[in-house]
Amino acid sequence: MTPRRPSPAARGHDPGFLHGLLTLIGGATLCLACTNAPDQPPQSVDLEWELVEDLRLDPNAEDFSVVGRLYVGPQREIVVPEPQDARLRIYDSTGTLVTMVGRSGAGPGEFLHVGPVYWASDTLVVFDTQLARATYLLSDGTLARTEAGRFFRLAIGAPGADSTFMAFIPQAVDDEGAKLGVAYQRGSTGGTREPARLVVLRVSRDGEPSVVATPPQHDDERWNVTISGLTNPVPFTFRPWPEVAPDGSRFLFMTTDQSTLGPTYNLTMVRPTHDTVFSRSYPYPGEPIPDSAMDRGIADMVPESDLARRFRAVARERAPLVYPPAGVTLGLDGTIWVELRRTDRGTPVRVLSETGDPIGSLLLPARSRIRQASMTHVWVTEYDPLDLASVVRYRVIRRPGTSPGGEGED
Repeated sequence: MTPRRPSPAARGHDPGFLHGLLTLIGGATLCLACTNAPDQPPQSVDLEWELVEDLRLDPNAEDFSVVGRLYVGPQREIVVPEPQDARLRIYDSTGTLVTMVGRSGAGPGEFLHVGPVYWASDTLVVFDTQLARATYLLSDGTLARTEAGRFFRLAIGAPGADSTFMAFIPQAVDDEGAKLGVAYQRGSTGGTREPARLVVLRVSRDGEPSVVATPPQHDDERWNVTISGLTNPVPFTFRPWPEVAPDGSRFLFMTTDQSTLGPTYNLTMVRPTHDTVFSRSYPYPGEPIPDSAMDRGIADMVPESDLARRFRAVARERAPLVYPPAGVTLGLDGTIWVELRRTDRGTPVRVLSETGDPIGSLLLPARSRIRQASMTHVWVTEYDPLDLASVVRYRVIRRPGTSPGGEGED
């Protein structure tokens, strides 16, 4: 196979406006546009860790419908959203079902779309992206209150200039009670509106918004093609999205360079105070994308038309050479879990410390996806041949002396 040579603009790695925002919440991850060039991480021994299953919620025994993400609380409770039924199941740390909450509707305790789930102290918060409303629940599932989403307008600079934040979707609450999430920002000067851009937004307890980062935008040509106002992703590119820590203390961005046969993934960790914890690039094994697979991917971008031919021509110029990683998770304890390309044997995972140092690796069981993790446990959804999802918790077994603090296994 002769490697394709994408244009320089293709050396990086979504979705259009509000629809994309609602669709991608809780999905993949993205890169900070305002940091210095990444530092190279120190070389580290590739330490193999093991996973031992210690909890399984079987889809047949639990009568799950469709399960996507899951959320782990401060007491290691497990919240399993069932978006098809507009409800959530809440389990304690032993896997005992505490309650089921929600149904389809717009009334109190009802949802039209189960979006991000997070905790404000010991209160569970569920954000409905269609109703733009947060529902606060006590630990036993009792409805505490609801809170309407807000649109913010902020005066900036010259007279007549302001900035409006639309579709703010909170994903965490920090120790000062401020909400951290994503929104679209649209500026206006003298009655002229600027294009909206995606931002990471922090809203204080008093309701004051502040932009803490501006990620790459959905129409970035490194991983998307935009023609006549329509945007489509380039096949097999990693599509970035911010990963927010459950406690709101930091957030992570990831991009990839798939333009060579020696690819890298690039991570930037930032605090809401604008402090960059680290920004680094890491090599990963590059599996070339067969021409036949890329041809199919480009052919499937849009239905046949003159416009489609233009989309496909540009996508071919920007086509990556190798497959991307599968995703990244920011753990409960600040650790970072990078899933590489999935194989029939399982998914190779690289584990980094909160400062970006490689500390271990493991093989995730086949047809599994990490939903949350820490140095002691990994929570996954695991799919059977019928695509029914089990919720599984694994205990992490580390060799003695491989933890950052030097302690042995748990």
